[in-house]
Amino acid sequence: MTQTEYHQETSEARAIAALILLGLLFFLVTAASFTALGAVLPDMVTTLHWDWTGAGLGYTILGLSCGLASFIPALLIPRVGVQLTLMLGAATMAAGFACLATLTALPLYWLGAALLGVGFALAAVVPASFVIARNFSRRASLAFGVYFTLGGLGGACGPLFYAGLKAVGAGWRGYWTLAALALLVCGAAAALVVPKSRREDRNQDLDAAAGDFSVRDALATPQFWIVTFAYSVSLICETSVNGLSVAHLIRQGIAPAAAGGMLSLQALLTAGGRAAAGGLGERVDPKLITAAALALMAAGIGALTLAHGYPLMLTYAVGVGVGYGVSSLTAVVLILRYFGRRANLELVSIMLLVSTVASGGPWLAGWMRDRFGGFEGAFALFGALTAVGFVAMLLTSAPKRSGSAQTKAIADSSRP
Repeated sequence: MTQTEYHQETSEARAIAALILLGLLFFLVTAASFTALGAVLPDMVTTLHWDWTGAGLGYTILGLSCGLASFIPALLIPRVGVQLTLMLGAATMAAGFACLATLTALPLYWLGAALLGVGFALAAVVPASFVIARNFSRRASLAFGVYFTLGGLGGACGPLFYAGLKAVGAGWRGYWTLAALALLVCGAAAALVVPKSRREDRNQDLDAAAGDFSVRDALATPQFWIVTFAYSVSLICETSVNGLSVAHLIRQGIAPAAAGGMLSLQALLTAGGRAAAGGLGERVDPKLITAAALALMAAGIGALTLAHGYPLMLTYAVGVGVGYGVSSLTAVVLILRYFGRRANLELVSIMLLVSTVASGGPWLAGWMRDRFGGFEGAFALFGALTAVGFVAMLLTSAPKRSGSAQTKAIADSSRP
């Protein structure tokens, strides 16, 4: 084996190890934040005698802080590197969990939720997308599939972890303490293994990808906004279904255990959809996969709107679970495929920042419930938006740059 071959194999092995550790980190941050908080919160409310207005506000703060902080990694990674960004994200989340483990009043809970959101942004999708785009250019879809599948499994396992700890008497304070420790350990391990990223490395990437889109050029294309719209509407549906489907189904006459079981099944199907889409994206145009996922999600939301028995409930679980799992992955893949590596870090961050609008979905559905007596109108609206995304995605095509724009990009990238 030559020295060049040795270094190549070492680099590939390190990239695979980094992907696995980043996936495990995503598993933990997903398991211990959004889904777990929904499972733990009722016990916290009971123990501390809170009202649900204050408790629900914490969940809103978590979603808003995560979305609004999505651009922070794009500012930090070129300056301090992806390793330090990951460690900072893990430490921020651990601080948030420490707040939850020790709190006695709502303000500390709200602070903890805000820290969890910021930490999630620093430790999850944006830095992982940066690493995958740099190290898996030929198998990016498969790598993203592995990463997002592990995150989806975390969403399904988080409530189960808490149920197990609760069964042995650990309680919610013990759960948040263990989450803090696990995040610190996994975050440090991921930071140590990911390939180094320095300012000069990023400049080399720009030179190597001189034909790729700049941020300004990408934002000027309709394709970027169509992909962002598709991602945002799928997130609105998933967020609203997670928060409101159980209440809606109970109102439709479904037993609480069955309604909650559909939510768990939906989370498992999300993970399964991501696993399938990762491999399929290497052979099929991700645009077509995204369009099919949006159609499936629209059908699932429609079934949930009318659900009153198991056939429609299963249709909803499959449609929303698989549809969201696939579309949330393929949207990230499309950003890389359409616009290249050069501005991928910033473009993924902008897409996630714009998608913060999804946090308003449950609020809007709640307002419509209070005004019109049910969630059906809100679900119908979200389904219509998803159908619009399906049509737009189906009609779009890969963006093309003019020769002059590409020449300008090459000239710009060659400047010191």
